Amino acid sequence: MFDLVVIGAGAAGFFAAAQLISRKPDAQVLILEKTGKVLSKVKISGGGRCNVCPNCLDVTQLIENYPRGNPWLREVFEQFSVSDTLKWFQKEGVQIVAEADGRMFPKTNDSQTIIDALQNATISKGVKIRLSSGVKSISPKKGEFELLLDNEERIFTKTVLVATGGHPTARGFQMLAELGLKISSPVPSLFTFNVPKHSWGDLQGVSVPKAIVRLEETALEFEGPLLITHWGFSGPAVLKLSAFSARILHEKEYRYRFSINWISNISTASATDKLISYQIENPKRKPDQWPLFELPRRLWERICLESGLTTHHNWAEVGKKKIQSAAQILTNSRFVGEGKTTFKEEFVTSGGIALYQVDPKTCESIQIPGLFFAGEVLDVDGVTGGYNFQAAWSTGWVAANSAFNKLTHEK
Repeated sequence: MFDLVVIGAGAAGFFAAAQLISRKPDAQVLILEKTGKVLSKVKISGGGRCNVCPNCLDVTQLIENYPRGNPWLREVFEQFSVSDTLKWFQKEGVQIVAEADGRMFPKTNDSQTIIDALQNATISKGVKIRLSSGVKSISPKKGEFELLLDNEERIFTKTVLVATGGHPTARGFQMLAELGLKISSPVPSLFTFNVPKHSWGDLQGVSVPKAIVRLEETALEFEGPLLITHWGFSGPAVLKLSAFSARILHEKEYRYRFSINWISNISTASATDKLISYQIENPKRKPDQWPLFELPRRLWERICLESGLTTHHNWAEVGKKKIQSAAQILTNSRFVGEGKTTFKEEFVTSGGIALYQVDPKTCESIQIPGLFFAGEVLDVDGVTGGYNFQAAWSTGWVAANSAFNKLTHEK
């Protein structure tokens, strides 16, 4: 009989196991993993560096970066915050440093550092782990649970933590649905925008540090770095918009219209005025030879080409209509999106266990006492930048703390 069986050897599962074994060293804890690898997402995160968490210590600001889970997550983060994450890893000998863009990484810039810390806090402390051990079903019994594995083996435990992560289809949640739990249908989140055969594709690799991307027919827009790719557009501004509009875009079957303001919060009228002022001050300069608004040269040249400015030898020859056309392209370039591309290998889905069934104070099932959840198996997902890992650490901690209290109380 185990005290706790964790289903899923990812970030949330390992972190929860570490918390329980640190508080109850004699606990019998088992991690079951259906694949042959542990912490695989930790390994590839941040290009192999592991974006541990965001540099966002204020809970109110933190929860704004979760399209789904806000405000349920507030009660979770108030128990275990970003500051607590940093303290825990520091205690484990890992120094976390912040980068200018708000992401935080181990000082070693190697995800193996995080993996080693998690394994040292679990396996070396007595937590058992079994690979290639998928779970078919969870059966609540009186005061315990019976787990049926794929090989027909049965395991008994006092408490269960499900940390199986997100799944691209509802089939991945079948085991939980059979318990009578409501599943929010999974749809992709955090993806780039595909624009088939778009005329800007030859500018692949060009980026701007601050642009605004808007999804037409909605009020959704986000500001941030933007990257032109050969298939469309990427970068934090697009990824954040994809996360918050995940269900909308899914309903549209990924056929959508969006616009880009290449110069951030400058309006079309203001851009027109700035271009006219520049024209007056620099009448002899050739429009496409002097990039404005601190835009990359190749991007500025394309905007000049699209607006007809390249047909003139100097600014003095440019009429107001073409200046207005340039301002319009600068602030409202419109594109038709068709399809999506997953952001690197860091696949994230929205969907999972509907949150109304889980107590945020304990991460325990309201219907099935002793059954806990942590990580992306919940209908919680964040934008890129370490937010999904922070949700994993926090829900893992809360679930483990609650399981400890339950085990201690039952004694």
